[in-house]
Amino acid sequence: MFNTTYPENVGICSGHIADYISFLKRRGIIMHSIIMLRGNDIFAEYYYAPFNKDFRHRMYSETKSYVSIAIGLLEEEGKLNLDDKIVDWFPENVSENTCNYLKEQTIRNMLMMETGVNCDYWFTSENPDRVDLYFKGKQKPYPAGTMWEYDSPGSQVLCALVEKITGKYMLDYLKEKLFNKMGTFQTAELLKTRNGVSWGDSALVCTPRDMLSFGRFVMNYGTWNGERLMNEKYLREATSQLAYNSPAGFYHSDSCGYGYQIWKMENDSFAFVGMGGQLTICVPDKDFIFVCTGDNQGNPHAYDRIVNGLFDFVVNKIEDSPVEVCEKEVLRLKEETSDLKLWHIDGKEKTCLTDKINGKTFKCDNNRCGITEFSLNFNEDGTGEFNYINEQGAKTIPFGINKNVFAKFPQLGYSNEYGSARTTDGFMYDYAASGAWIEEEKFMLRVQIIDKYFGQLTVTFAFKGDAVSVLMQKTAEDFLNEYHGHILGHKE
Repeated sequence: MFNTTYPENVGICSGHIADYISFLKRRGIIMHSIIMLRGNDIFAEYYYAPFNKDFRHRMYSETKSYVSIAIGLLEEEGKLNLDDKIVDWFPENVSENTCNYLKEQTIRNMLMMETGVNCDYWFTSENPDRVDLYFKGKQKPYPAGTMWEYDSPGSQVLCALVEKITGKYMLDYLKEKLFNKMGTFQTAELLKTRNGVSWGDSALVCTPRDMLSFGRFVMNYGTWNGERLMNEKYLREATSQLAYNSPAGFYHSDSCGYGYQIWKMENDSFAFVGMGGQLTICVPDKDFIFVCTGDNQGNPHAYDRIVNGLFDFVVNKIEDSPVEVCEKEVLRLKEETSDLKLWHIDGKEKTCLTDKINGKTFKCDNNRCGITEFSLNFNEDGTGEFNYINEQGAKTIPFGINKNVFAKFPQLGYSNEYGSARTTDGFMYDYAASGAWIEEEKFMLRVQIIDKYFGQLTVTFAFKGDAVSVLMQKTAEDFLNEYHGHILGHKE
């Protein structure tokens, strides 16, 4: 499918790639993978252990761009028109309470995220039908087709439309039309909502190379290995600036315009964008594609640093022809990428307080986390355990000191295949945990959920005398809710 080559062969110095990867590390950006392609040649491909080329990664809102392509294929088959009103496709959901702006809203409006309705947050709603929730939504202060505003539920409705028309799960439809012919996405899956519809606005799980193939197909405007699989017209429109998406007029990496569920970026490039650091950036005039995965939820600067750094260090330095090899720069890139690992906390391994609190039990005042007591254990091999009791009973989170330890997160009941559906079979998420002393009397623990669902949990322990103040902060979609709040503990 793709060839591999050296950066210099495609017009980029190895040192520029080394500078970019170093920049991301210095800025604290949590990366899981990076791939760079020019033409059909991969000239940079890196994975941050334990991630690897076969790891099926959650792509979050990159999934929306797949919905767009499925809609385009249905238009090409003559099974829908982009100017169809969405209510005409779901008459069973229309009622006297359906807002007027939704009644006029078209499929095209929804692809461009110029919609006229807001709906309830589906994770906390008792209604499992997201289409029904959308049709019961409240009217925005402006009609559909006028103002751009990010509308994730609208993308889900379009996914439901694809499945209603085809009678197939969306990924199965895309495999039939595209991916089986391309030989990609064979291990991919698309998680589902509680009522069994594909979770089309957030839940594609696939490999980074799958994403790369999708970017190559779209930037080929519908061809693969010389065979046309989709009409060019739709893809040209989908990847152009159709909506202005910066109401305040400021520049950000994601404020360069919007197409059909596809973002515009600088240099007339376009991108598929997912929460936390999932990106596929296509730069047609350089014949360049960039794919990365990561988890930077809660970091408001991550996307600008990933994207702007990419253009400053790599894209804008690409030459039209091969460049001379500099062995010093080749060696520097090799050294920069020889031992890439998942980010972990760095700090002091031990302070004057470590032995004093090691293994000591702290009883907790009433708190929203439901934790009644806890202890921190520090081992001679550079690992430790956070032991605690909450409403589910006794729990343990093993962690490394200035390194990650990998285990199963002990909380039960989180979603697996079906979003917001609580499991009852003992299922637990994979995680990585690291800790360190960030001050003489302050210890920080960081848990990174690395499963079909990604999330970040930071626990800060601030000790003073026989008391400890604990701050639990989570950044995760619809889980870790029990691990967010303040706790006051007292040594027994």
